[in-house]
Order: sequence, then structure tokens, then C-alpha cells
Amino acid sequence: MTRDGHGRSPSRLSWIDDLLAMSAPEKLPQFLGWGTLHGVATSSAYAVTEFVLVSLFGITRPYSSFARPYWHMTALLMAGYLIAGVIAGMFAGALAYRIGTHTRLAPTSIIERITVLILIGALVGNVLSAPFYTGAWFAELLATLFLGALALVSLRSTIWLDRLRYLTNPWVVSFLWLGLGQDLGLRDLGVARQLTDNINLWAFVFGGILVAVALASFLMGCRFRTSSRWPQFGVQASIGPALLLVLLALGMPLWKAHANGPPLLIGVPNAPKPNVVLIVLDTVRADHLSLYGYPLRTTPNLDELARDSSIYSNAISPSDFTLTSHASLFTGVYPSWHGAFCEPPANAFGRELSPGVPTLAEILARQGYRTLGVAANLYVRADFGLQRGFTSFHIPRPVPMLITDNWYLLRRNLRRALTVVTDTAQFDRIFSRSEDVNRQFFLSFAELGASRTPFFAFLNFMDAHYPYVPPAPFDHFFPGKIPGITQDDLDRQQETISSGHPVPAGYVSHTASQYDGAIRYMDEQIGNVIAWLRAEHIYDNTMIIVTSDHGESFGERSRVGHANSAYQNLLHAALLIKYPNSALKGAVTAPVSLIDVAPTVLRTLGFPVAPGMQGISLLESPPERRNIFGETFPCPVLHSPDCPQGCLSRTIISWPDKLITTSNGNRELFDLETDPRESGNQFSARPDVAQRMRTDLSLWIKTMPRLNRPKSQVDKQSLQVLRGLGYLN
Repeated sequence: MTRDGHGRSPSRLSWIDDLLAMSAPEKLPQFLGWGTLHGVATSSAYAVTEFVLVSLFGITRPYSSFARPYWHMTALLMAGYLIAGVIAGMFAGALAYRIGTHTRLAPTSIIERITVLILIGALVGNVLSAPFYTGAWFAELLATLFLGALALVSLRSTIWLDRLRYLTNPWVVSFLWLGLGQDLGLRDLGVARQLTDNINLWAFVFGGILVAVALASFLMGCRFRTSSRWPQFGVQASIGPALLLVLLALGMPLWKAHANGPPLLIGVPNAPKPNVVLIVLDTVRADHLSLYGYPLRTTPNLDELARDSSIYSNAISPSDFTLTSHASLFTGVYPSWHGAFCEPPANAFGRELSPGVPTLAEILARQGYRTLGVAANLYVRADFGLQRGFTSFHIPRPVPMLITDNWYLLRRNLRRALTVVTDTAQFDRIFSRSEDVNRQFFLSFAELGASRTPFFAFLNFMDAHYPYVPPAPFDHFFPGKIPGITQDDLDRQQETISSGHPVPAGYVSHTASQYDGAIRYMDEQIGNVIAWLRAEHIYDNTMIIVTSDHGESFGERSRVGHANSAYQNLLHAALLIKYPNSALKGAVTAPVSLIDVAPTVLRTLGFPVAPGMQGISLLESPPERRNIFGETFPCPVLHSPDCPQGCLSRTIISWPDKLITTSNGNRELFDLETDPRESGNQFSARPDVAQRMRTDLSLWIKTMPRLNRPKSQVDKQSLQVLRGLGYLN
């Protein structure tokens, strides 16, 4: 091999010497232009790869639709990546210009290497900004540094440039880095290993794909030299932006098609028996409804519906957790009888509803009712038995913009930058909005066709659930919102609260403002359902039930969220029933339970109450003196310092007295009439009442059945979504 006068091989790059060489000033615009094109191409390659992988791993089942606001958020992200690409590309062009215009590498090759190095630098910075350090964190950091080292080596000579060009291509870098994050995420789901048999296989297969892509990229570089390649610059500068534009072009029709419109009018004839519409406001505590005296007007449509309805002021949920309370609502029995509750370690995520316990939908379907359901909460799914009896059931879900486990995504920090110029709260939404639930309900009903057969419809609205992201303008209906706050911020604040530290300043005011705005938004969607029933002329002949499955904690007693206590902020549920033809109206102050809903529906429709149901029919006035029970189980959520791993709690309410016993040894007695916030424990001060209620609770516990212990199976993507909702810590 011939060498120059300094003894160097012509294949070696002398970019250190070239740094000192004179660069022609007239070349600067050309370098900046090339740099901009490469920067946009590199950022587009990452953006498209990220979108595809997040979408694939975010989809649990085929979607019936993509929700409109997520395409809007996608467009914002892509615009942000393009702007970042322009800035990075201009910097790369300027740096390449300073290195020199007479190196043995083509200027576009130098710019290509620099833009890849900038991308890798952004990935390293993103990993370093993560708020925690785990095995996955170190693995991702080492992998990123290794890719950066390869990109630097490719600047050493044309030989290594050829060998590593494909391996350090922005498409391959993006796929390997994002894919490694997804693979590590699968291996780090913790409790998922108890719930999903094939999670290790998935991780192994996907890891093998990553290794195969890396090896193939290196071998291609060794096999195909520069002279035999396609024009690298032209391909690299066009394919990324082109795919990005195609992606957005495909999304725009879906964005526009899902704009809100009037409910579908189907022409539903009156049925010989009443229809039933059951609406659950997920995670809504009763004391935040203006219907129940809350000073802010959160429920104007429910206030109006109340004129034709019975309002149950002291309704108690049998549990503080979506799966468990919905199962009781559907079956009319307490949790220990239907079996759908958290039971670590084998069923920490939740047990399936016992097959021998009939659901309201099953009973009504046998009586000739058409049964359809639409839910936003992923827990209301067939895996847990809650869809038994429904002939049509949908859980419409959008592709999530962010998932809690995907801490390594560049979009998390890019979202911070976008927050400066626009509201990005919807990035944190994992579940569908209530209007999407309504839209799916109207479409599903239209598919059933007009018929004189009565129907039972179940709707689950979830907008008041953590992370509290009501759509505009409801996010500004009530004061207190902190602009720019994200779910990551709320996660850190909730961990602070759960560790026993004081509630951070602004936490309660912000979360309450968004929580109340979400309730107002759901109330509007309830108004749309009522308007549809009126327009179809079936309002009078329809039994409308609006309730909540449980409440929410906002820092009380070092607790946040739910599934972690038996206090009233979680167990006091809303319950409004509009009977057919408004046969019963007015306020009912006697205590009732959500297990009373199923028997009440059956008796109202003229059917016998199913054997084994523990609830009572509310057609007659419920008794003032009655024992009502509640149970909370140790679910994998944030817990308070007095019960860090979660406790089993049981409560008995003999109005107005309430006794709570907890597996950590705590015993508490409250008078709910004089102390509705349960601030003063009277267990020691009223020993006679405490002993009587302990005896009644013990007798009730002795009647509990022995349940088998089936292992619940939940797919890995659903686990990621539920972790994002705070159900898995």
C-alpha cells in the first residue's frame, strides 16, 4: 500500500490536520444546507421508528379506532422532532465546515457521522436525565455509549466508515436503542412474571431480533463498499421525512373523522319491558359532585336528571378497586364471595370473577335482553370475567403517547419543550375519553339495529382517573391548574406523599381542579346519552343508573389514588337511579350498597332476584338499621407508611357507626354523621359499640366461602398500560 510523505495510508482520515486547514467561506451555506437535510433525515428516522415501536408495543388488541387527540399530539411530536433536526443539522454542517472541505471523506459522509453522533448524544443525555437507576438504566446507557464509540470509529478511516455505515445508520441506531428499551422493559415488569406465562419468551425472541439486525448491519457494511452502494445521501435525506409525511397524511382523515357530532338517531321503538342504562363514573368520589352538595358545579346534567330520580346519599362501595367493585356491582355479592380481588403473590394483579357467580348481563341475556357494553377502563375486560353475558363489548383505546415504563423515549423530554408553547397534558392519557366511549356505544347500538327487544347497556367513563387529564376546555373550568405539570411530576409527588412526607405545595389544588374538570366533562357526556334517549323517545321507558365504583385520595393519611384503604373518600360512592317513568323520586338517606344495584334492576324489570345475591332491592325503602360491609385488598399500588406493602382491611357500617379493622393491627371506629371525614378515632372511647361491631364483622367473615386460586393471565402490553394508570408500582 502506498503512503504519503508523512508515512500515512491514504485510507486514513487526517481530520485533525484538516481542522487547521482553510475552508472556503463560500462553502458554508452548502455545508449548512447539507447539514439541515441530514439533521431532518436523522430526526425523522428516529421519530418514525419510535412511533412504530411505541404503537406496536402499546397495542393490546386490534383497535376499533384511533382517538382524535392522539393524532394531534403525534403531529406536535413530529413537528418538534423536525425542528430539533433542523437545529442539530445546522450545527453538524457548521462543525463539518470547520473540520474542512478537503478531507478524504465526502462532506456529506462527515455530516452524516456528526448527525448520528448528535442523535446518540441526545440518547445519552436522555438516559442520564432519568430519575432512577436500575439494571435496565445501566444496560441502556452502556449500549448507547457503545453505539457512540462505533460512530467515532467510523470517522477513523474509509474502511471503517464502510464497515460501520449501516450499523451506525440513524434507522438502525434508533431501532436498536428503542428495541433494547422495549426488551428491557419486558424483562423488568416485575409482577408481570406472575401473570404472563410467555413474557420471557417474548423478551428472548425480541432480543434475538435485535442481535440479528446488528449483525446483519455490520456484515452488509463489510460486504458492500462505497462504490457499490446506492447514493447514500439522497436516500438518507428523503426516506425519513417522506415516511413521516405519509404517517401524518394517513392519520389526518382519522383525526377529522372522529370529530364530535350529534348522537346517531336509530329510531328505537319502545320495548315491552324497560331498557336499562348503567353508567359508571370511574374513580369519582361522591363528595366532589354538586349533586351531593359540592360547592363547585361539577354535575349540572346529573342535577337535572335528579329531578326524575332517586338520589342515594349514603351509598357504599364494597371495595376501593375497579375490578372488585365492578364485580360486586354486576353480581350483587361482596368481594369474598365473587373472588375478583387482588391476592398476592400469585394473583397480585387480580383474580378472575368466579365462574359460578352469575352476572346481571348473563341474567338479562337469558331473559331476552340485548346486552352491550363499552368501557374505558382496561380492567373491565374478558380476562377477569366482567364481560360475561354481553353480546357486544368494546374497550376503545388509543395508541398511548407515553407509557410509564418507556422512560428512555426522547419524546418524554421533547414533550417538556413542547409544554413551553402548548398544553401537552393529553400526552399522559392512556385510556379513551368519554366521548369516544359514547361514540362507540352509539355505533354498537346501530349495529344491533332497531328492535322492540329491550336492551341493557353498560358504559364506563374514566376521565377522572389518574393522571387527571380532562380535555380542553374542562381542564380550565376550575382554578388551580399548574401549567406544564406532567405525569412524571405527579408520580414523584405521589411517591413523596406515600413515603410519609408532607403533601407538596400545589398538589391538591392542581389535582382537584383537573379531577373536578374531568367530572364536569363526564357529566356533559352523560347529558349526551340522556339527550339521545329523549330523541329516541325511550327516556321514560328506560331505567338509568349512574354510580361510581370507588373514590380517590389526594394525600389524606399519606395516601394517593385508590386500592389502599377503607376510608370514606374511597368507599362513599355516588348512586342515582331514574326508575322507568320516574316511578320513584327524591333523596334517600338510609345507607345502601352497590351490591343492591343488581337486585334492584331485576325487581324493577319484574324478574326474581338471583339466588345467592346478598344485596336487596331498593324499590322499597331500605332499612335505616342495616349492616353494610366493605373490603380492601393489598393491590400493587402506592401505599402509606403504616402499611407499605398493602394491607387487608374490612369495614362494617351500622349507620352512623363505622368500624375498620386492618391486617396491620389498626382498629378504628367513626361516627359518620358527626365526623364524615373520619378524623377522630372513637375505638377506645366507645368500647361497647366497638365490641358489638367487631362481633358482627367476625360473624360475617366466618360465613365467607373458600375460593379456589386460579392464576389470572394478562398480556404484557396491558400490564404496561395498567402500570401507567398507577395500578402497578
